[in-house]
Amino acid sequence: MIALYLLILVDSISATIIIPLLGPLLIDQATLVFLPEASLPLRNFVSGLLVATYVLLMLYMAPVLGRLSDQWGRRPVLLLCAAGLLLGNILAGLAIEFGSLALLFLGRMIGGATAAAQSTAQAALVDLGGNKARLLSYSMLFSSLGFVLGPVLATGLSQVSFAAPLHFCTILTVIALLLLARYREEPAAERRIDWSSISLWEGVRCFRDAAGDGLVRGILGCFILMQVAWGGFFVFVSVYLMEAPSLDLTLSEVGVFMAIIGIGFCVSNGLVQPILAERFEMRTLAVAGLGLNAATMVLCLMATSAYQVYAAGLMAGITINIAYPSIVTMLSDRVTPERQGWILGMVGSAAAMGWTISSVVSGGLGGLGHALPIVLAAALMACAALAMTMAGAGWRNLSEAQGELD
Repeated sequence: MIALYLLILVDSISATIIIPLLGPLLIDQATLVFLPEASLPLRNFVSGLLVATYVLLMLYMAPVLGRLSDQWGRRPVLLLCAAGLLLGNILAGLAIEFGSLALLFLGRMIGGATAAAQSTAQAALVDLGGNKARLLSYSMLFSSLGFVLGPVLATGLSQVSFAAPLHFCTILTVIALLLLARYREEPAAERRIDWSSISLWEGVRCFRDAAGDGLVRGILGCFILMQVAWGGFFVFVSVYLMEAPSLDLTLSEVGVFMAIIGIGFCVSNGLVQPILAERFEMRTLAVAGLGLNAATMVLCLMATSAYQVYAAGLMAGITINIAYPSIVTMLSDRVTPERQGWILGMVGSAAAMGWTISSVVSGGLGGLGHALPIVLAAALMACAALAMTMAGAGWRNLSEAQGELD
């Protein structure tokens, strides 16, 4: 179990460590590494495209690897994911060292294509049995720790060089890969790969399959909308905080803000959400978390000091992770145990779709005004909360109907 949690941690660090560096690498004229002659709108767009490339590959490959893990086994797929993360981190570090934007894109592509470690590890944890909501919440705790450590490592080690955070992340990935090699999963009877059921278009096909179930369609649609909103906020809030005249935070202060968001993740996943889950319905927690998160985004726009921003960041981290595991649990409950890899892979694919959309759209808006991506994110998060009141109600009613039939 330790190996699974560690891989989730490294996967999260690998995904987020680049984000605080995008401003210095592509936006701040004083520290530019890539595209020094390009216009600011173009550099904003490329910044968003770097994030979108990672999550777009994750969109297509997470369901493929999730379904493959259902048939081949969790362990080989987890080893494959860890190896891909390692190669992606190596290439990204070298890209920054040599100023090669093409190599950086290649590293992010490889990392994104194998970024199913979290969903596959979650499926392996669910296989262990026990309290599913608690296991998923604790897995997200380690994912949240990665969101803390990623920005901290990025801002701290960037004092050495902008490539140093990626080199350190490479070392962490090697350690995770070595420990994962000793992981042994519970044997499953008659596990056999049916290649005809696995397609590289699984990232699209899984949504077609979900569309056939109106219940999953509604919940998944809310989840995607939430990810579009959160992706736009998380990726571009650092640029807003550094460029807003009333704030003008330094890279180190932005790193503190990102770390505080991660602390909010940890507090929520490790304490708040598990406690609330014992007292309230998942639907109630999802709606409340989404609505309160939209309010915290507005507070970030209204803040006039670093301390106000830090307080809003803490609340943002707590509220988004009240909603996230609640929605994932609702989706997980919709499938049988042998399809947990598929549904959790689809969750990863849906998250990737949301972040792809937000990265491209918000990247374009960022060139028109640094506050626009945050305004859009707050509006979309509020819409997600409203939509969940309807989609979640359908989930609750079906659960009650099934209970009556039983």
